[in-house]
Amino acid sequence: MNLITSTLNDFYHCCKIPVKAISYELNEIYKIGYNEEFETYFPIKDIYTLVHSGEEYLNHSIKVSEDICYKIVNISKPNKYRGFFVLGPISTCSSRKTNDSINYIPLHCFDYCAQILLSIATDKFNKTMSTKSFNPHIKKAIEYVHKHYDKSINITDLCEHLNLNKSYFCSTFKTTTGHTFCHFLNHFRIEKSKKLLLETDLNMLDIALSVGFNNQNYYCTMFKKFTGKTPLQYKVCNKHS
Repeated sequence: MNLITSTLNDFYHCCKIPVKAISYELNEIYKIGYNEEFETYFPIKDIYTLVHSGEEYLNHSIKVSEDICYKIVNISKPNKYRGFFVLGPISTCSSRKTNDSINYIPLHCFDYCAQILLSIATDKFNKTMSTKSFNPHIKKAIEYVHKHYDKSINITDLCEHLNLNKSYFCSTFKTTTGHTFCHFLNHFRIEKSKKLLLETDLNMLDIALSVGFNNQNYYCTMFKKFTGKTPLQYKVCNKHS
């Protein structure tokens, strides 16, 4: 069972919301919870418009009628070309007048459902990364990040530490993990910063410095790239959730 299939299955069993993964070309990758009727609502034209809108990160609700909604989010937050998760349909009408087979969920709660899906995907990716049989050099690089993410790390110094050719390292890291080293490093730092945002009263600059960013603006830019929210928006949305 691949990562996307496993993620959607777990999400559906947790939330009982139909969900589908589609490619950037809008081809179906996997779905669960769908029936023929749900397919008739599927907002393929709206999704096409959003995908080609120029936005890199999609996190949008799509209304197909007065009380029936879908939601689309990137599978990979910084890379829309990896495809999208589409949640729904759900009904925003508590009396469910439209159709009793469509679950009622308040619209504001639909955002939390998307967060749950992305959390499951992130957790599975991280577990896969930690258990995969990596090239020993790549494994050492990942271990180095885990220990020293709060300090200055650049590829040149890391390659000298590992006694590796820089081009070889960059190519092998991308092939092995599916991401560039900079992507992996920034993503790891952003994940570490979330705990500080929610559990401490540190200001934004101190949080940025604590996880290895030496520039608050760059930290905020990376945070929005990976989460779709600014650090402050993330803190407000999740502080009491």
